[in-house]
Amino acid sequence: MSSTPPTLSRRTKIALALLCFLVLAYAVVIAGQILLGVMFCAFVYSLVLAYYLVQAFSRFVGGVERIASALEAIAERENPTFVAGDGGVVEESAAERDET
Repeated sequence: MSSTPPTLSRRTKIALALLCFLVLAYAVVIAGQILLGVMFCAFVYSLVLAYYLVQAFSRFVGGVERIASALEAIAERENPTFVAGDGGVVEESAAERDET
């Protein structure tokens, strides 16, 4: 991966917290329905959590790709008959099959 995924800035986190607080305050003071405010805040929190989970998964996939590339380079260096891209399967030559 050539670039890292964007992260939530401090300003965005503060804005989301302020929005949750204002909606919760409105739900309690004006509407008199605390559950409405709690549900909104839970929804916003779940969106932020989903964003972080997608970001973590992206980093995990990038790490696995780097490991696979390193293992492929090692296999190419140690085994000249290794063909990259075939899943690491090395075909036996006819002479090797006759020996068994």
